[in-house]
Amino acid sequence: MNYKAIIDAGFNSFRLSVYTIFPNRSFRLTASLKDYVRLGLGVSEGKGIPEENVKRATLTLSKFKKFLDEKGINDYRVFGTSAFRFSSNGGEVAKKLSSVIGREIEVLSGEEEGRISALAVINSLPVTDGIMFDLGGGSLEVVYFRDRRIKEVYQFPLGGLRLYDKPPEEIRKESRILLSSLPAEKGVLVGSGGNLRAIAKMDLKLEGASLNQIHGYKVPFSRIDKYAKLLPSMSYEKRAELPGISKDRALTIHSAVIVIRELMEILGKDEIIVSSFGLREGAVMDKEIEELDKLRKFWLEGFAYFFNVDPPIKMFEEVLSETKDFYVSVSSYLIQVIKGAGFLDPYSSCYKILRGLTLPGFTADEINLISTLCASAKKYKKKYYNKVKKMIDRDIFISKSRIIKDISESYELGVRK
Repeated sequence: MNYKAIIDAGFNSFRLSVYTIFPNRSFRLTASLKDYVRLGLGVSEGKGIPEENVKRATLTLSKFKKFLDEKGINDYRVFGTSAFRFSSNGGEVAKKLSSVIGREIEVLSGEEEGRISALAVINSLPVTDGIMFDLGGGSLEVVYFRDRRIKEVYQFPLGGLRLYDKPPEEIRKESRILLSSLPAEKGVLVGSGGNLRAIAKMDLKLEGASLNQIHGYKVPFSRIDKYAKLLPSMSYEKRAELPGISKDRALTIHSAVIVIRELMEILGKDEIIVSSFGLREGAVMDKEIEELDKLRKFWLEGFAYFFNVDPPIKMFEEVLSETKDFYVSVSSYLIQVIKGAGFLDPYSSCYKILRGLTLPGFTADEINLISTLCASAKKYKKKYYNKVKKMIDRDIFISKSRIIKDISESYELGVRK
């Protein structure tokens, strides 16, 4: 297997992510280890990283190194972020921990961290223009992009753990002062980071969303505003009882959501698109995929490689040319891949796989539509249509499903029978 590993030594948590790299350079997450080291706890300008934090980091990195050695993975990088940048002894701690993990820790500047994270977002979502932010435990990076190219990067000392013990009004005031200089920009707002993903998981549960998929999921300002008022008023114990919120995440989510709320208001954005991809995934990528159709094909090919199937991209292009229907073409392609992987019922399997697996390159709404089209291609059921009735007319939905069934039965391994 062609593995590549990334260790993100963050302000709040350390995570080891192992990716399987496919022939077209797309990838899938194969293994993940995470510890809430809280390296930056107690760190502020002019102060050093406390020794007890370094001891926790040493234990975690020793565990990570043991895992990498046992798997024989030598292709890995280690990134240090805001805790190393902000502390007076960051360089000294980075050198000490580098000897533990057996690789030099690359301490990223705020701009480098923002650009790498933005690369992951742009290359995993169908967005063209807008603003991307990555909110970590110790810092906030805000990145502007146009025509799918990364432009300006801004960094702020705002983070969930950095602010967790401050009063809500103080967090709001500090956020407003620091973020007020950000220029307005047309386009979408996309967010990344563990606290935002936790908020999205909570929102999914509370809203009763039909799809348990946070990559490409949209959270409106009205609900972020509600959470920014509610979460700080709750005790740590009560926050930890909320759906989608772990005990570790409950320590910082209340401060993080205030920063997100203030950022949205200052930028004038009425919703956030959530990205599951961030710094670690961006470090596996080479450069921006500038065209949306290439982005989609890149990840569709990756889906086929995931199942050890030769990507039937020629079939996808044929169907798209004939039908002029993108979602019919994608659904037909995915069913063909799943059939080639040996699933006995490729229609139902397509539905179940898409709803339990992140397929980059698509929004959550798109995955919801594509998966239900796959299932209905076998047999129309009202329960499938009910999941997408706000998106598409019933008769059109049924018509597309029938076309998908006809196409799927006329191809084998991507070749027309």
